[in-house]
Amino acid sequence: KLNRVTVGAMVTIDVHARDVIQELVDLGIDNKQEFDWLAQLRYYWQEIGAFNRNDTLKPNDKMECKVSIVNSTLLYGFEYLGNSMRLVITPLTDRCYRTLM
Repeated sequence: KLNRVTVGAMVTIDVHARDVIQELVDLGIDNKQEFDWLAQLRYYWQEIGAFNRNDTLKPNDKMECKVSIVNSTLLYGFEYLGNSMRLVITPLTDRCYRTLM
């Protein structure tokens, strides 16, 4: 049962990602500064010393993963949120992610 939930969630997320990419292509989004691209949840690996941490104001001393959406950027904390079922991901779901971040 756990494997079924995991695979179901992965398929749902991948289908949504495919649909988002197709929409970006259809809209002709070809600039990383366009809102339709900025509104997507994006992950970037940051090399050692690539930025100053907000908590210590010192350069990062290890590789970090930053998460960006619109004009918000946070360091990824590797939090485990559990293995939950996903029915669908809708435009409202995307809007909630943008609001919560």
